[in-house]
Amino acid sequence: MKGDEFEAGRAPAELSEHLGLRAAARRRAEEGTVVSVHGEMAKVLVRRGRACEGCGSCCVKLDQETMLADAFNREGAEPGDRVLVDLPENLSIRAAYILYGVPLMFFLAGLGLGALISSAALGGGFSAPLSLACAFGLLAASFLLISRVYRPGSRAAARYRPVITKVLGPRGEAGD
Repeated sequence: MKGDEFEAGRAPAELSEHLGLRAAARRRAEEGTVVSVHGEMAKVLVRRGRACEGCGSCCVKLDQETMLADAFNREGAEPGDRVLVDLPENLSIRAAYILYGVPLMFFLAGLGLGALISSAALGGGFSAPLSLACAFGLLAASFLLISRVYRPGSRAAARYRPVITKVLGPRGEAGD
């Protein structure tokens, strides 16, 4: 019973790991079949789950039931192997924030910056065209920034890529 008691100095992260909450809160696992392997990457055919409805963030939809995911092949899976793939949880929400929220903030900041510049340049007046020009300039800059930070192969983009965590066995074994 001593091991099950709460310790006052214990960190919340350790407690969530003890209860098995950390992994469940961050990822969801799907079973799939490796189609091809290219270096440390593998193309995995995954059955489309309910959570994937309308998402398309980490996988390419092939038909109504299956998707193709580019996953890190950390387990050394071979074509035809059945594997367990960890997919990022709530990826579509984060992707929507990055693709829509960040540019919106840049646009609004550009409107404010344009208003400040026009006020200083016109001695207290306001120029809507200058304000809009600054807004669209910062909007374009935000898309350039996002495309550079999240370019394929970058560390930031890798956070959103599926990972093969376990080889379940070759195709045709129990479970198919």
